[in-house]
Amino acid sequence: MSLDGYIADKDGSVSWLNGDGSDKDNVGSYPEFLETVDTVILGYTTYNQIVTELSPDVWPYDGKATYVPTHRDCANQP
Repeated sequence: MSLDGYIADKDGSVSWLNGDGSDKDNVGSYPEFLETVDTVILGYTTYNQIVTELSPDVWPYDGKATYVPTHRDCANQP
């Protein structure tokens, strides 16, 4: 996360999370780390990007308590 609280790059992309693609057999440590997490806290921008762009059909944090502290209405989101 940057000092201003964002994980996206200057264009709003989080594609850097996938690495540079040079090692197709190495998925990194994120999947293993995620198994140790039981609660996810997201800002609205990240939450909205997940449900509209990155993973609109499958919630990637299924089975984990998820909180989105925001003043925006998330009622119509999956």
